[in-house]
Amino acid sequence: MEDGARRLLALLGLAIFFEGYGRSLPSTTLAEIGSDLGVTSSDLSFALALVGAGALGVILLGGLADRIGRRRVLLVCIAGYGLLGALTGLARTLPVFVAWQAAARMFQEGALTTAAVVATEEMPAARRGAAQGVLGLVNQLGAGIAALALAIVRVVPGGWRGLMVLNLAPLAALPFLRRSLPESHRWSAGKRATRTPLPRSYHARLAAAFAVAFLAMSYDAAGFAFTAYVPITEHGWSPAATSAMIIIAGGLGLPGWWVGGEVADRLGRRPGAIVFLLGLTVAEAVFYRLETSGLWPGFSAMVFCQSGKTAVLRAWMTELFPTAWRASASSWLSAAGTLGGIGGLALAGALAPRVGGIGPALTLVAGAGVLAAAGSILLPETRGLELEAIAPDP
Repeated sequence: MEDGARRLLALLGLAIFFEGYGRSLPSTTLAEIGSDLGVTSSDLSFALALVGAGALGVILLGGLADRIGRRRVLLVCIAGYGLLGALTGLARTLPVFVAWQAAARMFQEGALTTAAVVATEEMPAARRGAAQGVLGLVNQLGAGIAALALAIVRVVPGGWRGLMVLNLAPLAALPFLRRSLPESHRWSAGKRATRTPLPRSYHARLAAAFAVAFLAMSYDAAGFAFTAYVPITEHGWSPAATSAMIIIAGGLGLPGWWVGGEVADRLGRRPGAIVFLLGLTVAEAVFYRLETSGLWPGFSAMVFCQSGKTAVLRAWMTELFPTAWRASASSWLSAAGTLGGIGGLALAGALAPRVGGIGPALTLVAGAGVLAAAGSILLPETRGLELEAIAPDP
């Protein structure tokens, strides 16, 4: 990549680094939150599903990004997810916790989606997958800060509430990003949104991508929501031991971001998606069904496959539509993933009392990965093509 592309990736990475922290902290400290608020695992599963519903607001943000620019929307999202994430620490009941986190989730999803769109529009065609892998890795490192925080959750003032204060950190970077972050050249060139809806020629493509995004996130969100909760509540692990698993085993899986990006650029989006979608299904079954012996290897494999899957799909899903509708379409696909995550969590919560616990329920939900892999066959291969060739302006 050229120096300009590397600098842009660094700026976009800074924009979403603490998004990873804010999104991951609630699930990482879920056992502490549940104990503090006096709620059960089923209550928490439904609560996380409701929190995820906040991300549906990304549809509004995507439309704005097509109309007023990617840069402005990204800056607003950074401020929104930072402030609202910190305010979550004031929650004294589960409904209030859900309200703050749902509001924060809208801006978290908006930041991720807008950053992915900018990277797709600005990176060289041959390296768009790699660029999404880099951004995903940076975002995942932010999530790693949440895992580190779990080790000290019982000694930090306020516990999980005190850890929520760190969500304010990205606000300090806003003045620098406001000065340094450029607008997308493709958007600035005049390919801006009008009030005209997405052309009918793209409706079938949108429907297929919507189904893949829905299924791909249904078992992803549900599976990762309980990776800290299950070791602590079902296997008797301490927060420090669980934190060690998340940091070390999860760290071993982080190369999945690089592998996913390289596979997408070298072999194609479709084969990469199929391999990682199916791999995540197997990894979740190992984590939740092989008792204590499966936790470390299962979690490492989960992180690797999730990372690779996300790198491939973020590159693929942002390439499929014309520039004037790209942010809007990407936001709809993000919303599809949100609905999938809500559905997966709700299904897991409903199944848990019937199948012997949350672990067996999540294993069943993980079967959605097989359906997502099958659905990916319906999408066009985009490897190495210019955006205008993939999705011509009507």
